[in-house]
Amino acid sequence: MGDAWPPGAAENERLRSYLGTWDVRRKIIDRLNASFVLFEGQAFVTPRQFEEHGDTTTDYTTLRSSRTYALSSGAGNVVVYFPDLTEFVRIGDGASQRLVHQCGPDLYRGRLFFRGPDTWAEMWHVQGPRKHYLSLAHYRRV
Repeated sequence: MGDAWPPGAAENERLRSYLGTWDVRRKIIDRLNASFVLFEGQAFVTPRQFEEHGDTTTDYTTLRSSRTYALSSGAGNVVVYFPDLTEFVRIGDGASQRLVHQCGPDLYRGRLFFRGPDTWAEMWHVQGPRKHYLSLAHYRRV
């Protein structure tokens, strides 16, 4: 990404207040397979990236998991990018926000709940030809 990343060099207040390390607990209710998936780990937020590492547990196994997004900020929002730098969502100001992302045939409808400087949550309802799940995650500052 180089020194030019992220575009819009000024960090906004939303991003600045969430920099640091977070404990993460996520529960996924998979409606297609009638199963539950649990993720426990940590998230690391820097001015340039959001990164999670932890364990994903199903009825059958536990696997080491991770995900990474690039971040840029400015103009009152934080833009979240997939690793290939295509835009995922924009996070604005507000304690509760609705997000929508169409990814091919899959529709991601999300909610963010910013409860204060040390806790926040996200919820995603995902539907597509091979996906139908609800994901609930809680983040707590370490």
